Amino acid sequence: MARRPASASLIVIGHSSAASAISDDGELDLGFKPSPSATLISEQRFKSALRALSPVDEAERGYSADQLERHSGLSTAHLRCLVLYDILDPVDGRYTYRDLVSARTIGRLASSGARFGKIVAAALALEQHGSRLATARLSESSWGEILQEIEGRPAGLDGQLLLPISGDDIDADEAFARAEASEADGDLPEAQRWYELAARLDRKDPVILYNLGNVLDAVGRTGEAEIAFRRAIGRSPEFADAWFNLGVIQERAGRSAEALKSYEQASIVEPTYTDALHNAAALLMRLKRFGDAVSFWERIAATTPAAAAEARRLAHLCRLELNAAARG
Repeated sequence: MARRPASASLIVIGHSSAASAISDDGELDLGFKPSPSATLISEQRFKSALRALSPVDEAERGYSADQLERHSGLSTAHLRCLVLYDILDPVDGRYTYRDLVSARTIGRLASSGARFGKIVAAALALEQHGSRLATARLSESSWGEILQEIEGRPAGLDGQLLLPISGDDIDADEAFARAEASEADGDLPEAQRWYELAARLDRKDPVILYNLGNVLDAVGRTGEAEIAFRRAIGRSPEFADAWFNLGVIQERAGRSAEALKSYEQASIVEPTYTDALHNAAALLMRLKRFGDAVSFWERIAATTPAAAAEARRLAHLCRLELNAAARG
């Protein structure tokens, strides 16, 4: 295992990075510049190499990459990205008919204006819920979410039919109130459904999406929670709590550089946000970036009297580490 990502000779692309690491042209932003000699492989391929998964199936692979590009409208970079996220499964450069159908579905969604990273995340979410992109009917909703159609009705990627918008008998405030009540009662699946309805009825309020993200995270749907927090930030870039929760998810996934950016953004929006400052400082210490950590501990000491003594102690530990490193 490489201590510095940029020096790694083998880089495994985790599925959880799909929502944030993919550009619309199919390029990957890993948060660091890989070595030119580094090999990138997908999560499933890596697990197969460790025998954590069964080897690839023996389905007939009668299609080339050129044929997939021609029939889907996707570029070489797009196809490479889809392979790295296990959406496509080639062997020796040859693809199955299922790969062809999946590529065409993705090409159609991309040409309609859906962000490529969002499409990949949706395809992975389908797989997690036991569905396949090649057999699903997907479309992007008017509020920016990718949905599937089941028996003519809109449904989430988990197969849950969406609550209908019933007209004058319910509005966003009522849906939000029902969501909060369900969440308070511990009925998180029902809370999720009501928050999703509220978000469809009110396309401006960031708190709805923030609460939805918290519920999704609580039920273990981390990738969808990240998307919800990002959508909340899209509605209100000054939403410090959404930046913070986004950072927590990124840190749990081992995406330290992204987590630091999110914590820092939360502290920029709200300079006395102690939790964001603390998480950033603690993460920097784990990364052995003691000089950077000191400034965050000092900010906590200056703005949060209740935590000042502990912050000063940790800042002192950072300085001791810096002095020890300087002595060699």
